Amino acid sequence: MIKAILFDLDDTLWDAAPALMRAEAAQYAWIEAHAPRVAARYPNEELRNLRRDLAERRPDIAHDFTRLRIEALAERLVECDYPPTLAEDCIAHFVTIRSQVTLYDDVLPALEKLARSYALVALTNGNADLRVSGLEGHFRACVSPAEVGARKPDPAMFHAALAHAGADPAEAVHVGDQPLYDVEGARRVGLRTVWINRGSSFWPAEYAPAHAEIAALDELEHALGRL
Repeated sequence: MIKAILFDLDDTLWDAAPALMRAEAAQYAWIEAHAPRVAARYPNEELRNLRRDLAERRPDIAHDFTRLRIEALAERLVECDYPPTLAEDCIAHFVTIRSQVTLYDDVLPALEKLARSYALVALTNGNADLRVSGLEGHFRACVSPAEVGARKPDPAMFHAALAHAGADPAEAVHVGDQPLYDVEGARRVGLRTVWINRGSSFWPAEYAPAHAEIAALDELEHALGRL
């Protein structure tokens, strides 16, 4: 019997790209306003490259995109004679903007209905804030790499979500858009899986297919019945 449904967020409940692009622009505008010497020295693309470099140097924080942004910006601030603590304010602004998402049309009706019968838990490799996104009330918890110390497909992410749901792997289903991080990751811990394929993509041959495939969340309840 299915007791819990675990949901990915980015590109499952909303299109992540527009929000991330707005947030990147807002972060750089914040830097221009509050740390202009950093902006004068580093174009935005170079700041992105430096974050990638930091992830290679600091594998201990590479899983946590918020911490990575804070630490990378703090380094630039110190270089340009600003207090590194400014980085936390800047990245808090970034997270707020990236969390202002446009939900797919099927999301709210599906979550409202499913929450009556199942424990819903979100788990994401990103850093969206469900309070800002307007979805916090539909989920028991939102599991992130900052909490777990790892990111999907690491089993720890799924085990943490199951703990919040109060369910065993055999009692839960994971729904997500990404073949490796979502479907294969969930399969490795014994979860049944639903691939949400909103863009009519082809399934990669290197992974076993999901237990069910849907194009929108209004198809999920029927898919659960088949599982």
